[in-house]
Amino acid sequence: MPEPLGNTEKRTLSLVYCQSLKGVEPSPDSLALELGVDVDVVGRICEDLVRRGFLQKKDGGLFLTDTGRSQLQVVLVGGVFDIIHPGHIYFLREAKALGDVLLVSVARDKTVVKMRGRRALNNEKLRLDLVQSIRIVDLALLGSERDILETVERTRPDIIALGYDQAHDEHEIEAECAKRGIKVKVVRATNFLPGVKTSQVLATAPEEFNEI
Repeated sequence: MPEPLGNTEKRTLSLVYCQSLKGVEPSPDSLALELGVDVDVVGRICEDLVRRGFLQKKDGGLFLTDTGRSQLQVVLVGGVFDIIHPGHIYFLREAKALGDVLLVSVARDKTVVKMRGRRALNNEKLRLDLVQSIRIVDLALLGSERDILETVERTRPDIIALGYDQAHDEHEIEAECAKRGIKVKVVRATNFLPGVKTSQVLATAPEEFNEI
């Protein structure tokens, strides 16, 4: 059984995982910037994690081993996130409490039109930047325009967290993921802030906003 990880070590593994998904080659330099720790200190941490089998070096970069990945509980949520309100923050906090890493898949502009019959107030780039700026979100990424489960295949989360009012069936998602060789637990949030949801925010907004 691997030695237990300290907080900084687990945070380092989380950053390696997230940077790899972003297409950034994880290195002591890139990790030190996000950790706010001297690069020499991070270098020693990484060397120790390599020695213990949690990381491996390849072509000058760092990558999670299967053992390293097994130390992280990754939670994935998805949504439009057009107007961030307290209900979103409440849900994201609940999702983050389920694991170590919180990933947020932000719906593409074409997907929003397909789902809602109208475009979002903010384009996908702005919505992505807004979600990424939320402190408890480890990584925000744009979803797929073709298949929502492509993001699941790409990130391989341990848990998918659904909002209390999202129109997805937990059992159907788990079954479809199993067909694709992905073992994932799908949970639905049961706690929420009464009276706070995007449709209600828009309903009370000036009429011109609802015509966009």
